[in-house]
Amino acid sequence: MSERSAPARRGRTASVRESAAAPYGSSFSSEQVRRGLPVRALDPLAQSLGVDRAELARVLGVSLRTLQRKSGGHQRLAPAASDRLARIHRILDLATEVLGEPAKGARWLTSSSRALGGEVPLHLLDTDAGTQRVQHELHQIEFGFPF
Repeated sequence: MSERSAPARRGRTASVRESAAAPYGSSFSSEQVRRGLPVRALDPLAQSLGVDRAELARVLGVSLRTLQRKSGGHQRLAPAASDRLARIHRILDLATEVLGEPAKGARWLTSSSRALGGEVPLHLLDTDAGTQRVQHELHQIEFGFPF
């Protein structure tokens, strides 16, 4: 991650790197993602975003039944689903940094965006290309002009 500073017009000096310490615990290591993140990590994220498990399951590419089956004990998501979960956390942290509050970041991620062709940003996070579009839009919001 780069050490870019937030725009001075917002009166903030926090860097993008500092946003990794946001309250969602998104600083997952690549090893944690490869081993699989715990299924129990979904519920706090769903609550923060104001969505249900079924919507998160669609973005993660996992059936709701699989999540229900793995909910007991210390079950883990597959590496691909874990990667998507870590991606959602990272983008939520970025949206929170750009918009200034966790609630605003979550609302932006779960509302359709005219700049993204009416798509809901959260729904684009199932692919790398979609994630890049969402990041690009957040950077445009952050700096106040199109790239």
